[in-house]
Amino acid sequence: MRGKRTFKKILKITGITISSFILFILFIECLGIVYTNYKPQMKSIVYNTISPDYWPTQGWEQSTPEEQGMDSGKILEMVEFYEEKRSENKNILIDSVTIIRNGYIVSEIYFNPLFPKDTVHIIQSCTKSIMSALIGIAIDQGYIKSVDIPIMDIFDDENIGNTDKRINKLTLKDLLTMQTGLHSQDDQWYEYKGLFDWQATDGDWTEYILNLPFEADPGTRFDYSNMASFLLSAIISETTGMDTLSFARKYLFDPMGIKDVRWEKSPQGIYMGFARMWLKPDDMAKIGLLYLQKGKWDRQQLVPSTWIEESLTAYSFPKKYRYIYNDEGRVDYMTSGGAWMSSNLIRPFADGYGYQWWLDKSGMYSAVGTGGQYIMIVPGKNLLVVFTGKLSGIDVFLPATMLNKYIIPSVVSDEPLPVNSTAQNKLASLSEPPQLDIKPGQVQVLPEIAEEISGKTYLLDSNPWNYNHFKLVFDPDKDYAEFSYTAKQKDIVKYQVGMDSVYRLSESNGDTYAAYGYWSAPDTFVIEYELIGYCATGKWVLTFKGDEITVEETGVTGVYNYKGRKSTDRVIQY
Repeated sequence: MRGKRTFKKILKITGITISSFILFILFIECLGIVYTNYKPQMKSIVYNTISPDYWPTQGWEQSTPEEQGMDSGKILEMVEFYEEKRSENKNILIDSVTIIRNGYIVSEIYFNPLFPKDTVHIIQSCTKSIMSALIGIAIDQGYIKSVDIPIMDIFDDENIGNTDKRINKLTLKDLLTMQTGLHSQDDQWYEYKGLFDWQATDGDWTEYILNLPFEADPGTRFDYSNMASFLLSAIISETTGMDTLSFARKYLFDPMGIKDVRWEKSPQGIYMGFARMWLKPDDMAKIGLLYLQKGKWDRQQLVPSTWIEESLTAYSFPKKYRYIYNDEGRVDYMTSGGAWMSSNLIRPFADGYGYQWWLDKSGMYSAVGTGGQYIMIVPGKNLLVVFTGKLSGIDVFLPATMLNKYIIPSVVSDEPLPVNSTAQNKLASLSEPPQLDIKPGQVQVLPEIAEEISGKTYLLDSNPWNYNHFKLVFDPDKDYAEFSYTAKQKDIVKYQVGMDSVYRLSESNGDTYAAYGYWSAPDTFVIEYELIGYCATGKWVLTFKGDEITVEETGVTGVYNYKGRKSTDRVIQY
């Protein structure tokens, strides 16, 4: 989204202020002192579990904050803090907050009118932490020898032409700890260039990754990589003979009562180990409770306790200085400085990185997904908190602020507190999404160009998400338009677009879209939309001139511009 790009620019500019730091790094490296190999010390996260009164396999039980030693008033202050932030910036949007102490939901808050309760939400990179659990189970079940196995022992039948001998040293542990050494370029510091290039390939996704060049020796530095987590899913499929979701259902989800799971696959049928899983917030919380209980669920040890303990040990360190390389393979010092600033001064849970979990030296740890998806675990308070949202830029860290400033301080006792009926009733009123309060506006008179483009198919140039065709249909007798497109070569998406400033809700391909639109100029139509449960709002700005269309697309990873032209030889039927 635009906010994310702005955030990156701010960090780049701010990076100038640490130029002396970078010069210092260069100086000591010239002396042969390799700072990137320095390992900060962080103790493993160790705690004793407190067995819950019950297991929420069939659903969570409710309690009041005071019954669990928490101050309702402090949680209400968190709500006021969020509402004040949102009044200042409408782009700040948290969908839900779930607070659980001692195994009971003490507060469940829904902020977004367009996100219904008990609905699946995309969890993005929180998926990585679930992948870690699946790897631990696969090792325990004997499918995988250990974390020290070279991954080429697993993928020995793949067509790998990588001549760098370091590929033979790359281990499963290097994937788990984000220390592959591969030049993947697939996070926000590279504007996801590597991710888009990877997903656009016509070849096998696993082979693509294993043929990437190396930047560093495996196991020597932290470098966040979505491709590393994808390989974890490929390893589950390769070693167990089961697809990753079937394996997860058998050994993890079904025993925990997690039934409603959606997960996207690669063209080769490998589930996206790095993201694109959808779960209900209550089921996200079950993952948190499983880890808080060190892998135990009811009478079963679903994940070995030793695996949980290993997962909460810092093997790599996001705060260590590291280089960000440009397309020419040279160091981008400005972006490198911005990455250092983010990890050391802004990003929460960045003191250490275990097996796909973000660790904090205070003893907290978290699964984190882009857009504000969090499973945050505070063992010292027997507390776990789940956030879902649509946040961008520096605001993606807002949930951690709310946790530290309000939720943790609300825990004041291990014994019940006196009843606070007023505060409890206010919190209870937030347990359902608010009503959407938008009054219909006047429907715009359609400009002349609307009739010219209505029902016509536009063929699109290359773009990051592989959209192929666009089509708009306008009817002067209707207060909505219809927008449809094809994506990923075969998916067809179609939804209504309110023309009176009111969202229209439409079902398409199992998803729900909420959209409204308007003419910002006689030749430009704008669509504002939400994919319900997604991690970002979206926006299309479509400009028509002659037979051409110019597209400005705003989404989770930024703003993209591309073009297309009216089809003269075919009409796509939606």
